[in-house]
Amino acid sequence: MDKRIKKVAFLGLFMAFLVIATTIFRFPVPTFNLYFNLGESVIYLVALIFGGPAGAIIGGVGSALSDVLGGYPVWAPITLVIKGIEGFIVGILARKFNPYIAVAAGAIFMMIGYATAAGILYGVGAVPVELAGDFVQVFIGGVIAIPLYKRLKNIYFNDENNF
Repeated sequence: MDKRIKKVAFLGLFMAFLVIATTIFRFPVPTFNLYFNLGESVIYLVALIFGGPAGAIIGGVGSALSDVLGGYPVWAPITLVIKGIEGFIVGILARKFNPYIAVAAGAIFMMIGYATAAGILYGVGAVPVELAGDFVQVFIGGVIAIPLYKRLKNIYFNDENNF
């Protein structure tokens, strides 16, 4: 089977997994229209394995779709941009630095982006709540994604098994 077809198939599966990780494993934050989820781990894993463009598309589109499906449509365009750039940052930096630096840079961008958006939408009182939730979300996402990446990278980068 053509490697490009396999890659598209795997990216489709990762997109579905991202939607599931974001909509099913979601924990709403009381008071504000915010929630914590496990989708970050999928964004990081895709970006680390497949690179910046794939991380951007899966992260942005998959997460925005999750916002729409999950009842947070006002966040969908914001998420499309923030998560798309976050996935791109992680994927691009992973090619030049270790995965920890790449994930940390993407995480910082995501936290700043969402804190700014929450402040604009809900007022300055939402910023600390958003930052706290996002910190936990990106930390757990990194804790899940980096070890998985270390196990899967040899499969992906092996020319015999490259999907």
